[in-house]
Formats: sequence, C-alpha cells, structure tokens
Amino acid sequence: MKVTSPTSLAYAVKDQRKIKKLTQTKTAELIGIKQTTVSDFENRPESTKLETLFKILSALDLELHVVKKGSTLDEKKVWTKEW
Repeated sequence: MKVTSPTSLAYAVKDQRKIKKLTQTKTAELIGIKQTTVSDFENRPESTKLETLFKILSALDLELHVVKKGSTLDEKKVWTKEW
C-alpha cells in the first residue's frame, strides 16, 4: 500500500490489526502501552510518537519500507548495516 499521509498510514495499520483479529486493547497489551494510545494513533496519527508507531508495527508483525518516489519495492536498495 502506498502511504502518503499520517492518516493513510493509520488506516493501513488499523486494517492490518483488524485482519489479524486483534482489538486495540490486545494490541496495546502486546507492547505495553495503553489502549487509548492505539486509539489515538488510529484517529489522530499526526500526534503519535515514532517510537509508538514502531511498537504498533511490531505488535502487528509489520515493517516500514522507505523507497524513492516512483520506484517499486523490487527496485529498492536494502540497508544492510546495523546501528
């Protein structure tokens, strides 16, 4: 899915949560945050901390890929360095 805004990212993540049949409460429990934090991300994503976003992605077994505009995931260069 192409994500072009915080709102479209929140929709995509929420859809994946529902596909996995996880409630906001269960998702929050998996990563040690409050249910209201998951709700805030899904309804007002522009104010969500990046750390929280990555926790939610992890709980849903999702990854974030950043690619050059106009390219495809197949064309992406993979970062192989560890921080």
